[in-house]
Amino acid sequence: MEDEEYKKLPIEDKCVHKLWKARVCGYEEVTKLFRQIDDEKSPEFGKYLGLVKKFVTDSNAMGQEKGLEATLAYVENYAHAGKTVSEVMSGVVAKCIAAPKTKTRELALQLTLMYIEIEKFEAVEDELIKGMELKNPKIVTACVNACTTALREFGSKVINVKPLLKKISVLLADRDKSVRDETKLMIVEMYRWIGASLRLQLQAASLQPVQITELETEFAKIEGQKAVPTRYIRSQQVKQAKLAEHVAAGEAEEEEEEAEVVQEIDPYELASAVEILSKMPKDFYENVEAKKWQDRKDALETVENLVKTPKLENGDYGDLVRALKKVIQKDSNVVCVAIAGRCIAGLANGLKKKFQTYSGFCVSTILEKFKEKKQNVVSALRDAIDAVYLTTNLEAILEDVLEALNNKNPSVKIETSLFLARAFTKTSPTSVNKKLLKAITAPLTKNINESDQNVREASAEALGTLMKLVGEKTIAPFLVELEKDNLKMAKIKEFCDNAVILVKTPGAKKEKVAAASTKAPPKAPATKPDSKKPAAKKKAEISSGTATVVRSKGPKTLSKSSSQNIEKELTDEEVDSIVSDVISASIITDIASTNWKLRLAAAEQLLTEIKGLDSKSVPTQALTKFIAKKPGLKDTNFQALKAKLDVIKYLAENTNFTITSAGCCVAEIAEKFSDAKNGTSVAETLSAIAEATTLGQISDMVLDFAFEQRSPKVQQEALVWLSGAIKEFGFSNLNIKCLIDNCKKALGSTNPAVRQSAISLLGVMYLYMGATLNVFFENEKPALRDQINAECDKYEGEKPPIPTRGVVKSASTDSLDVVEDDEPEQVNIQDLIPRVDISGQITETILTELSDKNWKARNEAVTKIAVIINEAKFIKPNLGDLPQAIVIRLTDSNVKIAQSTLGLCDSICKAMGPPFKQHIRTFFPAILQGLGDSKASLRASCMDTINAFSAQCGYKEFFEGEMIADALKSGSPALRIELWNWLAENVPKIPPKQIPKEELVACIPHLYTNLEDRNAEVRKNAQEAILGIMIHLGYEFMAKQTEKLKPGSKTVVLAALEKVRPNLPVKPLPTKKAEKEDKAVRGTKPVASAKNAVKNKPASNKSAAPAQTRKKDDDIDTSPLLVANTLKLQRILDEQKLRVLKWNFTQPREEFVDLLKDQMSAANVNKTLLMNMFHSDFRYHIKALESLSDDLADNSDALIANLDLILKWLTLRFFDTNPSVLLKGLEYLQFVFNMLIESKYRMLENEVASFVPYLINKIGDPKDSVRNGVKALLNQLNRLFPINKLSLYIMDGVKSKNARQRAECLEVMGGIIEDFGITVCMPTPAACLKEVAKQISDRDNSVRSAALNCVLQAYNIVGEKVYKLVGNISDKDMSLLEERIKRSSRKTMAPPKPEINTTVVTTIISPQKENTPPNRNTLDATHTVNDVNNGSDQEDVEEDMLPPVLPQMIVKEPPKEIQGPFKLDPEFMEELEKMKPEKPVKPNLKSYNLDFLSEEIRIPTIEEARAKVQAGVTSQPVSFGEAVSRLSYVNTLSPKKQDPVIERLIKQMASQNPTVSLAGMTQLHEILAQSRGNAFVDYEDDFMNGIIFQFQQLQSADLTMDPGAVKMYRNVLTTIDAFYNNKALGSHVSVPVIKELMLQMITLLVEERLNKVPNGDAYVRVINLHCVKVIERSDHTNTICALVKLINESIGNSSSPRLVDLVMKCLWRVIKLMPQWGDDIDYDSVLLEIHNFLKKYPSSWWKNKEVDTPLRTVKTVLHSSAKIKGGTIMLHFGKIPNTSESEVETYILRILKSLKISEIQHIPVKQEMQRRSLSRANHKMLTDIFQKIGSKDETKEGLNLLYDFMQQHPEADIEPFLSNSSKFFQDYIKNGLKDIEDSRKPLKTPINEKGVDNIQEKMEIAVSQSDPNKGPDYWKERLNMWNQLFDDVKLGRNVDVPE
Repeated sequence: MEDEEYKKLPIEDKCVHKLWKARVCGYEEVTKLFRQIDDEKSPEFGKYLGLVKKFVTDSNAMGQEKGLEATLAYVENYAHAGKTVSEVMSGVVAKCIAAPKTKTRELALQLTLMYIEIEKFEAVEDELIKGMELKNPKIVTACVNACTTALREFGSKVINVKPLLKKISVLLADRDKSVRDETKLMIVEMYRWIGASLRLQLQAASLQPVQITELETEFAKIEGQKAVPTRYIRSQQVKQAKLAEHVAAGEAEEEEEEAEVVQEIDPYELASAVEILSKMPKDFYENVEAKKWQDRKDALETVENLVKTPKLENGDYGDLVRALKKVIQKDSNVVCVAIAGRCIAGLANGLKKKFQTYSGFCVSTILEKFKEKKQNVVSALRDAIDAVYLTTNLEAILEDVLEALNNKNPSVKIETSLFLARAFTKTSPTSVNKKLLKAITAPLTKNINESDQNVREASAEALGTLMKLVGEKTIAPFLVELEKDNLKMAKIKEFCDNAVILVKTPGAKKEKVAAASTKAPPKAPATKPDSKKPAAKKKAEISSGTATVVRSKGPKTLSKSSSQNIEKELTDEEVDSIVSDVISASIITDIASTNWKLRLAAAEQLLTEIKGLDSKSVPTQALTKFIAKKPGLKDTNFQALKAKLDVIKYLAENTNFTITSAGCCVAEIAEKFSDAKNGTSVAETLSAIAEATTLGQISDMVLDFAFEQRSPKVQQEALVWLSGAIKEFGFSNLNIKCLIDNCKKALGSTNPAVRQSAISLLGVMYLYMGATLNVFFENEKPALRDQINAECDKYEGEKPPIPTRGVVKSASTDSLDVVEDDEPEQVNIQDLIPRVDISGQITETILTELSDKNWKARNEAVTKIAVIINEAKFIKPNLGDLPQAIVIRLTDSNVKIAQSTLGLCDSICKAMGPPFKQHIRTFFPAILQGLGDSKASLRASCMDTINAFSAQCGYKEFFEGEMIADALKSGSPALRIELWNWLAENVPKIPPKQIPKEELVACIPHLYTNLEDRNAEVRKNAQEAILGIMIHLGYEFMAKQTEKLKPGSKTVVLAALEKVRPNLPVKPLPTKKAEKEDKAVRGTKPVASAKNAVKNKPASNKSAAPAQTRKKDDDIDTSPLLVANTLKLQRILDEQKLRVLKWNFTQPREEFVDLLKDQMSAANVNKTLLMNMFHSDFRYHIKALESLSDDLADNSDALIANLDLILKWLTLRFFDTNPSVLLKGLEYLQFVFNMLIESKYRMLENEVASFVPYLINKIGDPKDSVRNGVKALLNQLNRLFPINKLSLYIMDGVKSKNARQRAECLEVMGGIIEDFGITVCMPTPAACLKEVAKQISDRDNSVRSAALNCVLQAYNIVGEKVYKLVGNISDKDMSLLEERIKRSSRKTMAPPKPEINTTVVTTIISPQKENTPPNRNTLDATHTVNDVNNGSDQEDVEEDMLPPVLPQMIVKEPPKEIQGPFKLDPEFMEELEKMKPEKPVKPNLKSYNLDFLSEEIRIPTIEEARAKVQAGVTSQPVSFGEAVSRLSYVNTLSPKKQDPVIERLIKQMASQNPTVSLAGMTQLHEILAQSRGNAFVDYEDDFMNGIIFQFQQLQSADLTMDPGAVKMYRNVLTTIDAFYNNKALGSHVSVPVIKELMLQMITLLVEERLNKVPNGDAYVRVINLHCVKVIERSDHTNTICALVKLINESIGNSSSPRLVDLVMKCLWRVIKLMPQWGDDIDYDSVLLEIHNFLKKYPSSWWKNKEVDTPLRTVKTVLHSSAKIKGGTIMLHFGKIPNTSESEVETYILRILKSLKISEIQHIPVKQEMQRRSLSRANHKMLTDIFQKIGSKDETKEGLNLLYDFMQQHPEADIEPFLSNSSKFFQDYIKNGLKDIEDSRKPLKTPINEKGVDNIQEKMEIAVSQSDPNKGPDYWKERLNMWNQLFDDVKLGRNVDVPE
């Protein structure tokens, strides 16, 4: 039996039980459990995280097998099972993978593969490789087999082959045959995946020949087989599922092909790096320069053997490369040259991108050496240049290539062209930009016309390959000259067709897509013809005409290329022949006439005839030369000249106007600048010609002519014209050198106007060139330089204007490439600056001196080079061997030389400009080395030089070849300090994609190491550098890189990353194109209507309108952001019943996020919003918040329905580190809470519990803005949730470990106590204050201060009693508290007495503006009576005695003027103001003598009833006069006031017309909110009757169809709320009115009519609150009577049981409040109403009923009355006609018998008024009175006030105020009160003294004359009469006393 006990244990206990049977049972159960759980993130899985590692290592074989099954099920079904991979796999390798049982081994293999499937392949592979190192051969074999199986099933993309290759040699050398055989199988499987790349690795593994032979045999068997994975990891499974969907569309084959390309592995990646520099012979550099070629050859062969290694370790190969370059350049032996070429090829192949540093100065030498004709040399050089190119890019070697293409040697041209052809096949098309195309095609186009056929062939091959790479359309504009030569174009296209591009180009994919689109109907065929027409048209244009011209601006503008604008110049004979065919003979004759009129007419007629010709066929050159014939453009008549200029202008604007045509006329036109009348026409004509050709060519012609002739006017106007033309045309294609030379000539002119025009032109040039322009004028005179600088200052900070002429419009052509080619604004000014080639000045002598041993010679050489640079000013990039020589001097042992060299590098960089970037790779490593120097001056110089490099060339070149990573790896602390500082300053400024990420990734290990460096500066600067690197790599990537660190280091690094993460800049989000509507789509705002919907453009607008854009538009969810539903209640129930996770955590786990996401999806939250809310990028969170904010005003109901979800999501955002999201969230919450307050919404406990604790956590945030936002929200929460419950959450925050949070919570708690009193402290004030007092001893000063202030607030309310409430605290803390109280400037009293209103407003909230934090002094309006009375239920006696606290005064805002239909009529209001109400006339009251009432009156029936309880009690006489004198004089003296305005408004409110009724209620609401509200006292019944009438009217309305009825309900309820908010109102509402009002409201609740309307639950809540208010605020007697009468009628009418239940609940509420009401109740009336109920429905009637709850409820009212009044209740049967027959008397007697005897035996006839606790207002008043009594100057006034107070409040008990004072003071007060009473006695007269005396007198007569034989019935009738008389007097009626 004991063995079976384990079956009763939980599953977890079974799995770790000592009995193997129990464990097996547990494993089986848990396996079933894992397979049954649907949620892959279920918390149930988490229980076994620490147990599964024990499953696989079970000591029992059966247990181990079952444990493996359980673990397999666990890994397969749990989303976070990857956390167990290391522990489980180590156990699997050690115990399971080679187990004796076959099934165990199979399960172990399945588990291994399953871990790989869940993407933990790296960890699995590591564990398997560790298993290969064990001594047990079975385990080794099994591990190798597992790797083979994993590789076969998952492929090489998942299983990294490289770590396995390192184990091949060891495994094949194992003495166990099974290990060797299994390894061979693994190698064969590798070969299936990586192919021939494996052979190189096998060679490096030094295998035995037999083994290689065996493997080659196996390789041959599988040669050509395609390796395809048969199993996929989870992320691939998703892609495969999508792939399966697209198989039908024919896309699968393409993706499979792509996958195959990806799977090809570069052997270089598999190889291990080898270090060869240390293996080089020490005498290599001597031997390589030996005189004997054999010695040189041997030295080079040694290096050749070393560089044959596939992968070389990075190092300083500079000296070696320089030596090899020198051999290639100067060695006369071709064998040595060939070997040196092969060595360079080996270095380049072994170093790959790391060779980039040395590639720059190898290319020119290799290309130049192609002049060698020996084939072995050429072959070696080809290999070298091809290998070098793979380490660099085309842009970096462009200068050297162009120079080689222009070389005079045909062999160099041929090999360079062939090299380009090969290079293009390995180049990405995206890297070949427009600038490169233009630069490369120009020399190739030139060479294709060479006489040497091989040169032509090679150039054609290069151009054809380039065409294949970039596309025919792209290259066509640069081959315009070849368009006419069909043979050459055919040759180029032939090479284009035969070329094979080795890199994957995006063009191919686009072609496939295009091809597929042609198949898809019906859109593709429609667009196909359109796309072809423009191309055909363009081709026709290019091939036609006499001049080769490309139009770039419709018919007006021609191409800007000079080569395209040149045509053959015509002879005079040809001109005459062409002109005679085109124009009439009369024009030819008259144009040369001596009569100017004939010349004018001929010119005008010529223009007319030219306009009639086809613009394409106009012989422009011939006509231009014809016009220029004598007198031509030198015509002396200004009119004729203008006509001729108009003709040329027309030709320039409308025909093919070439440079040749311009050359025929520009000089003569420019000469006419001196003509004052035609100067404008001259400028316009020249501008037209410039637009037809290029401004650069025309400006050169104009300026050259202007400064060759002597007219200053022509020079001045030419310069002025050019200044304006540059602004119109831009700065492109201008000859800067020519401009500057001509400007210098102008500045040297003697004419001041010419000089001023030149200065103005320089100012315009400065606008485009910047400070570079000043360099050319440094040698001018100072005065002239000042003038130039002053002109340049005018343009400082301005941007160049956008060119308006000569701009190509995109609409003019279909080819975007043509458009881009002519964009002038993209021209780089640096390219236009004339530069000097200084390579010839850098002689061998200077280079030799640079390496001289004498430091003076080296210094002198540096100085010489600096002089050359300064004289040249701007230099070309060609520096020869200078860079390599300078690099050595950068690390010179002489610091002065090193600094001078750094300055030289700075000068070279500035003189060369951006092209210097090709030399950065040469200089930067040496400069980095200088950063580590011990001398600060040298480090500063290095940093200045680096900054100069970056200013000229950007940052990209610094991040190549891992130069920075190598420097950090081996650098000194000083270097790391400087370099990290530089990276921290500059990397954040670099655009993310401008530098390769691989370079930054290489720096990460050094960054993490330096974060823990012993040097503080290194640590500090490394920390600052994190941000820049994180911007480029992302936080997730950097965090992932920490996985390889040690646990301690990982913690430090992750903390550093987290610290930086919030500072990440906001990246620009993808912009949407369709935001042009008035109401733009912001964030995730739903496209709810056609107005703000995203409209798709027609497909015809842009052929490139992609399907992807359309897909994105479709993905946008256009549904509302939030949907109003009733799912909130279900969510609350699910959480309460633990069906879902309770929203409670310290850090949000993934399962909570997933739960919230699922709940939001179920609630139909907008999908786009949902995606943004749970996006990993915080910018999308901001986007979501913006969308929610925009949606708040229009969709508040939906927000309330989903409020719990929104609050939960915001709690997740509280845990984010980005402050912008947090602040945006707090701002949004303020808007939400304002809306909820206006809606009078009360937050549910569930909503608060899931939000407020996390909000309070943020009150301790370091940022002030966050803390202030949280406190503002807590103030708003006061209005949405009971303050006493809220205080519980705040007190929980006091227990936090965060000192700032504790201090802030204590501060908030102090404010709550100050505003709401101490009774709101929960669970009890004592417990709360004890917790606060504990914080007085806190170490943090702010916490101590806040705790003391909080206790001080309590002291200000309860006084000395606070010392008892705080409990036992240390003496030190007590002294601190006493000192704080002593120093407090406040007195121990409640807040100051309000002047306007001291009552508590419980429902109405004055509207606040959005974002306005509620004032602490404003009492919030959502506290129900339950919340207010929580303090009355305290059990602690001391707490019960706490004095009440007055709330702060509510200052209500003045009512806003209402606009619209309810606006008040101003004229009518003026009339009302003028009306003066009649003064009330004091009525003449009859006087009565009521002295007889002072005699004792005995009522027999009461005496008999009293005899049943006690022996006999003497009765004291009741003075009727005294009773009357206590009545309020308002009721007895003042008649009912007449207020016509209120009467009219009440009638309006009771109107059947809803509009009139609404207007009346609106105005009544305003009056109630003002001080005039007290005027309603006389109209309370009328007012409530109007409300009841509206309720009755609305009973027949259909609320679902009539929104106006819902609005009316809302206004009626608001009006009731306003009525009862006025504390002066409600007490005069009569019983019938209260009964009817309660009936109407309860009926609404019973019928549930309002539940169907939107926000119905809010209406129900409001009606409940109003029922409570009517009970509490109305006259207590009337309330009880009305409810008893209502329940009486409800039972009689057979009303709904629910209605009876609700009436009973109201009575239960009354029963609860009766002890507080005390003597305010008229028990006579109450007992009479209960008597009527019991008379109608006696106890016997209820015996046949199933439920007698109404009877018991009514009897409970009797019980409460008897308990309150005790025996005196028997005195209140006066209104019951016959008490002996009443069931009330019997029941009360029974109750009294059950009470104590002492309470029954002594029942005084006249009982003293019961003392009650004071209200807050009275307590405050008494406090002020006693303070005045204690003051010397105000003692008498205080006593008089006290006496008046006692007269007005006889029930008040002043003993508590006297108990703490001395006996002398007590006697003094009592004597003073007695004296005041004596002094006022003569003045004290009853209000209706005469009437009372008369009544008393007549009563005495009546008593004296009464017959002693009259029986009890007589006296009973007399008593009833006097009761009626008393009631009449009380109601202010005239009384006639019967005789």
